[in-house]
Amino acid sequence: MNCNEMNDLMSQYFDDELKDEEKLYFENHLKQCSKCKKEFESYKNFINALHDIKEENPPAGYCDRLHKKLLNEKSNKGFDKIRWIKYGSIAAALIIVFSVISSLSNLNIGMGGMSKSENSAKYDSVSPEEAPEFGMNMKTEIQSEEYDLNDANYDDSGVEGQRIAVRSEAIGDKEMKIIKTGNIAVETEDYDKFISEISTEISTLGGYLEKNNTQVRHIYDNQELKYGNLIIRVPQDKFYDFVKFIENLSKVQNKSILETDVTKEYYEKDNKVKNLEIQEEHLRQLFDKANTVEEMLQIENELRRVRTEIDGLNISLSDIDDRASMSTIDLEVDEVSRANLMARRDNVWDRARDGFINTINGLVNFGENIIVWIISISPILIPIIIILIIIGIRIRKR
Repeated sequence: MNCNEMNDLMSQYFDDELKDEEKLYFENHLKQCSKCKKEFESYKNFINALHDIKEENPPAGYCDRLHKKLLNEKSNKGFDKIRWIKYGSIAAALIIVFSVISSLSNLNIGMGGMSKSENSAKYDSVSPEEAPEFGMNMKTEIQSEEYDLNDANYDDSGVEGQRIAVRSEAIGDKEMKIIKTGNIAVETEDYDKFISEISTEISTLGGYLEKNNTQVRHIYDNQELKYGNLIIRVPQDKFYDFVKFIENLSKVQNKSILETDVTKEYYEKDNKVKNLEIQEEHLRQLFDKANTVEEMLQIENELRRVRTEIDGLNISLSDIDDRASMSTIDLEVDEVSRANLMARRDNVWDRARDGFINTINGLVNFGENIIVWIISISPILIPIIIILIIIGIRIRKR
């Protein structure tokens, strides 16, 4: 037994925790090693000195003060726990609100760009905020100059005549603008064959498949049953022919057809574009007669406003032309097994079997929807879980 081991056993020797064999070895080593014996005696004297110290009674009222302090510490810990839960709940609520606002904001991405003019760079010498002021002040400011609007040097009778002619155009002799849309939900026994025949018919009619989102809905009897969402565009005059083709090819579960007449809206915007183009030409004539930089800037600003409005209306007209010439069909296709398409039998056991199969399919669909929902909200759910874990760890440490 070496000296290091002796040091480790010394406290156990005084506490009488050594076995008889270890105690014998320990005592023999002390007889042979003067260094360890000296350290042993020192340790022994120190322990005896501690035992000789008399116990002192605490000051009066010390126990009461200590008890109150411990109670205060306990209440403070409880308050800290409540505070962490409160602040954690507020933080989680703020994250949820922020996520919802961000999701709603994403739905409007790209809409702002529709109102911007491609030619706005031509008129960027004056800020857009000044545009409304010009509409009210341009006439009084420009009329005070040498090129008065009533000046004999400028004849706008032709321009005003064009305005009257444009406003007097009747809609009755114009082409009708009818937007046809359809929402159809169907069932089919062979999804791939159905999609193939639909695609062939679309090409034959001169249309196109704008969107095709296909996924496996569930597996039944070792067969993958698919689901698809298709957005189909076909010429307007072929719309009902294509709807009839779908009805003959599958089992229709739901059908909704809508025809919207936008003729009046279309030609009102078209007339407004023509009026604005006349106004734009008028402003360009005024610009050629401008003598000061301030007048040129004001006219340029008004030109930019007019051109921006013209471009926005032209985009709207193009959209109406597209939707009126090419009808839109939103088609939902659900592939089902033959058991789901069979008529109800009179046999109770057969009906019970079909009901059992439908229930299992429903449970599978429900489970898949739950998984999709959890994954969809994971950007919100994960931060909340992390915050709650942090709060729980802090509460346990306290």
